[in-house]
Amino acid sequence: MSQSEFNFPVEQLPRIELTSGAGVCYLERDGARLAYDFELPQAGQSAGQLLILVNGFARPRTDFRAFRKRLHSQMPNLATLALDNRGAGDSEGGTANLTVRVMALDACFLAQSSARQLGLDTYHALGISMGGMICQDWAAGDPRMAALTLVSTTPGGEARVWPQGVDPEQARQKPFEAWPLDAEAMHRRMVRYFGPKFRKSSPLLIDMMVKNMLKSHTLPINQGRAKAQYDATVGFDGTPLLGKIRCPTLVLTGSDDEVIPPGNSDALCRLISGAKKVVFPEMGHLLLIEDPENFVAHVRSFLESLHDEAGGSHR
Repeated sequence: MSQSEFNFPVEQLPRIELTSGAGVCYLERDGARLAYDFELPQAGQSAGQLLILVNGFARPRTDFRAFRKRLHSQMPNLATLALDNRGAGDSEGGTANLTVRVMALDACFLAQSSARQLGLDTYHALGISMGGMICQDWAAGDPRMAALTLVSTTPGGEARVWPQGVDPEQARQKPFEAWPLDAEAMHRRMVRYFGPKFRKSSPLLIDMMVKNMLKSHTLPINQGRAKAQYDATVGFDGTPLLGKIRCPTLVLTGSDDEVIPPGNSDALCRLISGAKKVVFPEMGHLLLIEDPENFVAHVRSFLESLHDEAGGSHR
């Protein structure tokens, strides 16, 4: 991998819409219409940090809405940009022969375009699950990445820790499994994403998520888009890249994650120099939903520590 892939010439960077509350915006890039939305710092504040939010498999950027609201209320100088990866949310096209690298370059392109308009030289990224794979690939090749938060994700390759009872070779060769078409089957699939504590405390919220999944992911077009993402990530191997990540890295995991077990976070911390791990007790894969207050607190503390080290100035 060449760092030049992640170093876009200034003349290639468009002026994109950076307006809080503008709703979904679009950027045409390499056969795709990428959807994103932006939040500026609080009124009267200049941007001291820019955080790019990259979601997981088949999930839209709107999952970050409540998280961003909390984070912005506590960090007046923060700007955030959330995007829909190719094959998810409001993004359209560009999924033929999709790879993690293509999605990483999309996120980098948006980051460099928005940072330039904000007068910032660097930015941070937060990636969840598949988004964490994307951000690993991105951070390894982009010296402008000032900090990285990896959530419920895996380094892949031989370092990947699979759920109990899963044969690694069979898992890597397993074809895409279409989303279930009935509520009971969808519930069985979805409940694995949550830890025991949340399953007991929030059954109605899980039922609501099941209904939302049935509405969106059972459409043929969305099944096809999800397959493109699955094919791009099932064989992901970030292990050759992780030693190249030089920025401060925070790794968050749930102690009861049945989808990407916490051993994956141990592997990430072994392979990324100086990475720090936080374990959420009794939590599963979807930390953003299961424990939103502590999730925000850890991300905020991490970002504020970087800002303090930089003397409160642009990094």
